[in-house]
Amino acid sequence: MSSKPPGSRNFLNRQRILEIAIEFADTHDVEALTMRKLAKELNCGVMSLYNHVANKDELLTDMLDLVVGKVELPNFEGDWKVAMRASARSANGILLKHHWATAEWSLRMPGPNRTRFMDSILEVLTVGGLGQAIVYRGYHAIIMHIVGFSQQQVGYQKVLGPDFPAIVEGFLSGLGDDYPYLADHVQAHLDDLENCDEFLFVLDLILDGLDAAAAD
Repeated sequence: MSSKPPGSRNFLNRQRILEIAIEFADTHDVEALTMRKLAKELNCGVMSLYNHVANKDELLTDMLDLVVGKVELPNFEGDWKVAMRASARSANGILLKHHWATAEWSLRMPGPNRTRFMDSILEVLTVGGLGQAIVYRGYHAIIMHIVGFSQQQVGYQKVLGPDFPAIVEGFLSGLGDDYPYLADHVQAHLDDLENCDEFLFVLDLILDGLDAAAAD
């Protein structure tokens, strides 16, 4: 995986360690990541890693923060909902690309990139004129939607993968006439597989709901 040439240990630094660790986690997940395996990817001794990161816990915290740093920050220029929509969509895409990051989100204290992301959401909601109480609750609703919905998508991808239609068809055939409403819902998954962006659908419900609550 590593493109580092043999004998180039002088190039070892914190940024490179994090980048290679992220690549490893993207391929193998964080459960498989160990300091020994990471050292092998970097062509260095294990003890060399500890000159840059204290332990695996710190490594994972900084990996997550580096990933969050790729998210497009909301930029308030007129319509706060447009700005928030674009940023949330960016975050969803980043979290799906780095599938392990959703599970780590609630386990890690925010680093500088995540802190900046959090503050920018609060700024957009505040400048949007929603009021302190709605900003407080709205921030939580938006963050929980971004992380929670993304984690559900990651879970579906792991369990169902490319065989999703066949698995759903099998599940549907087992419902029979006992659960007609659930059967209709499962069928809708097949019908709308390529035509529905549920992440944005639910996000828009949240944003419109916050707007309406602030107007009351």
